[in-house]
Amino acid sequence: MKTDVSVKIRILFFVLLGLLAVIFCVYMFYLSPLYAIEDGTGIEPSENRTYHIVIVGRSQNESFLSDIFTGAEEVSREYDCVVELNIPKSTVEQESMQNLLDYAAYTNADGVIAYMDEMDSNVEVPLNKDKETIPLVTVAQYLPSVSQISYIGTNYSELGRKISYECSTYLRGRGSLIIINTNMENNPNYSILMSSLTNSLGGWRNIDTSVVELASSSEIHKRNGSVERKIRDDAVNLIVCLSTEDTIHTAQLVTDMGMSGDIGIIGFGEGSVVEKYLENGIVTELLSIDSQKIGRSALRELFEYIRYGHANNYITADVRVKKAGSL
Repeated sequence: MKTDVSVKIRILFFVLLGLLAVIFCVYMFYLSPLYAIEDGTGIEPSENRTYHIVIVGRSQNESFLSDIFTGAEEVSREYDCVVELNIPKSTVEQESMQNLLDYAAYTNADGVIAYMDEMDSNVEVPLNKDKETIPLVTVAQYLPSVSQISYIGTNYSELGRKISYECSTYLRGRGSLIIINTNMENNPNYSILMSSLTNSLGGWRNIDTSVVELASSSEIHKRNGSVERKIRDDAVNLIVCLSTEDTIHTAQLVTDMGMSGDIGIIGFGEGSVVEKYLENGIVTELLSIDSQKIGRSALRELFEYIRYGHANNYITADVRVKKAGSL
């Protein structure tokens, strides 16, 4: 009798041990890779690729950086590389650009794609474990003091002419428009954009163009504020916005005034909010930088340099135009 009980206990023990082994295998070969993919880094431990590329930037540019990451990841298999996105988890946890670049050195990355601002002009390019410079591609802001192999950015003069063309096409060469200007800082790129836009529009004799200068985007939405008065007094047909925030506040104002569809809005930027206004026809056109293409181009430039020792110094980012009713 005791022997039968002992045998049953041993059988039960081995059955439980087998079940644990099955659960462990399922976790290691199925669940664990899924968790790794969902962590947002783009690193999949189940894949053993040769190269490791890191994309870095600050949290306020997360949407733009995520699109760059998506574009780079689309072509990553062509180059046998893993792409990782490394940004601070929140605006409270603001990392310096140097710390973000140093992370690439810590992981011995083969290349870095960095979204830089004017404040980053003094950063040092990271070194790998062999004390060699890690190839760096920068986007958004060109910094001549930083040793980058390539810069991918916007041709602001061409962007101004592009917006002017979209305005004249919408108005069919005749009407009244205002440009919202909330960038009062001495930003040379923005100055080039404004100069190109106003000069191009100045070539249209039957288009009346004026600029409304405001201290911030929030001033656009003020009832009975300068923008609303301008719209009513000048019978404005079209409003031009040069940032995501300006586009959102302008769409809110036009909606509150009950003039959706009566006034055209050509906006600039990206994100779910402006996309919704475009989908609903409140924003007429939405221009944005093709950030996913930037990611693809940046990865190609890195591997052009890694494999052949050279890369293009400057690449112009493409501008996308989305129109209401065509989504």
